[in-house]
Amino acid sequence: MKRHLIYYILLNLLCICCACVVTIDTRETPETPETPHNPQKPDSPINNANTVANVFTGYFLYGSNMGWLNNNWRDEDVADILVGNTSKNREGVGVISLRPALYEFYVEQWGYDVRVETFKYYANIGAKENVVFIGDSPCDEHRESKQYVSGVPSESFENLYEPIWVSSDSKTTVNENNYYAVYVYKVVQRYKGQVKFWEIKNEPDLTGDWYHAEAAPGIAGNWWQNDPPPGDLNNWHAPIQSYIRLLRISYEVIKFVDPEAFVCVGGIGYASFLDAILRNTDNPDNGKVTEEYQFKGGAWFDCLSYHCYPMYYVAPGNSYGLARHSDAAVAALMLRQGGLEDVLKKHGYGSDYPTKEIIVTETNISGKQVGNSIGSPEVQRNYLLKAAIIGQKNRISGIYVYGPWDNKEQSATGGDYDYMGLYKPLPNTPSGIVRFNESGIAWRTVSQTLKARRYSQVETAKLALPANIEGAAFHSTQTNDYIYALWAKTAIDLSESASAAYTFPAAIIGVRLNVTSWNGNSSVVNGRTITLSGSPVFIKINE
Repeated sequence: MKRHLIYYILLNLLCICCACVVTIDTRETPETPETPHNPQKPDSPINNANTVANVFTGYFLYGSNMGWLNNNWRDEDVADILVGNTSKNREGVGVISLRPALYEFYVEQWGYDVRVETFKYYANIGAKENVVFIGDSPCDEHRESKQYVSGVPSESFENLYEPIWVSSDSKTTVNENNYYAVYVYKVVQRYKGQVKFWEIKNEPDLTGDWYHAEAAPGIAGNWWQNDPPPGDLNNWHAPIQSYIRLLRISYEVIKFVDPEAFVCVGGIGYASFLDAILRNTDNPDNGKVTEEYQFKGGAWFDCLSYHCYPMYYVAPGNSYGLARHSDAAVAALMLRQGGLEDVLKKHGYGSDYPTKEIIVTETNISGKQVGNSIGSPEVQRNYLLKAAIIGQKNRISGIYVYGPWDNKEQSATGGDYDYMGLYKPLPNTPSGIVRFNESGIAWRTVSQTLKARRYSQVETAKLALPANIEGAAFHSTQTNDYIYALWAKTAIDLSESASAAYTFPAAIIGVRLNVTSWNGNSSVVNGRTITLSGSPVFIKINE
């Protein structure tokens, strides 16, 4: 979670969002005839996430956030270097799912069709089950006029508590006066089919007051026993009940338009914030349960989206007991997920209510050490490889790397976020030469090697891995075989050095191992024993 307020301020000054700031195309955009946003809604109430469970059945999503460099680079050009495009001789970095945004102010200004052809382009080059975040940046006419923090505009929408639906002539339609509901309907109606996950706001729990966000129950001002104050929510500046209302409207409208899509809580990082969502309704009267507000926040999303930047948890003197190496960084990612899942279980999800899907829509560590932080090209690419592998072992359906390219050259002075790219800094125009980072090559390798495979818990158990080795087995239904991802666990602070010998059990037949390293290079090892390093390798057994 990007917890530092200064980072948030700088990011906004640069007009760069945590994912994609869409390129402003000043050319005239032809608008298709306005689709009426008043379809007939069934009289029966819409089921919610407490009763209906969507299950993601696709393959793991090797994703990336997008970004904005300058007006020379269109969103299509960015997609080309991430996904690949043979017609333009773009190799790509293995990305099969993108995370752009559709801001309300943007589609209101340029028309709701402004990105229809762009999204078709994404699909044509191979990115289809995308994540899109909505609910950020209302236009001035639709922004909530009430200020919960003196002198600071709310990021919520006016008329949010207008009815979502209105009835006339025996038909139930989206309420024209509920600006957010209308916006959601127009967006989802146009982009459904290209979007699998709708993320409701980006980082609604972003705060400069991380102390109270992380504080345990019993500490004054903690978020477990006190709702987060609007003044602490730097991306929202409104009550949490209003955010739950945003989730509710999103869920009802999205599920009406596209029942197969997932509604995600928006890229959160704090378990205490999730608890506040799950213990409150959208009732503006302190989230109380009433006849009008019967359901708490968990009823209005079926996917948990979270963010994790391990550098905050593997820093010197941290309270997590983690050192600065790739296995500790992955442990931090899992630690964050575990805390969030504990909250879901506490509120009955997975027992009384359906289990929620999980995606990670922002994560990475720096490709350069900045100060005392974790960072180097080797630890970065090892982290991304291991995150993808361990993530699949732990119910994560997709991971979206932040970000597409470095903001600065390695020789320049910068911060951690300046060196999180899959590419080195890009040329001024797409016709220039793009340069891969090791992390980009590694992301392409793991994606190309495992993208049509699923994690096999049974086959992984057969490996009987010792304590100093980590890995997993991945099965292909098409070829009915396995690929084994293995590595020696790192354990030394600021070092990726590790070594261990592993012998495949006799039950796994084979006398020759085809081994693919992080950069896609292959070699052959005769016999069943292989020497592993701290960098994952992918092994296929020739029988």
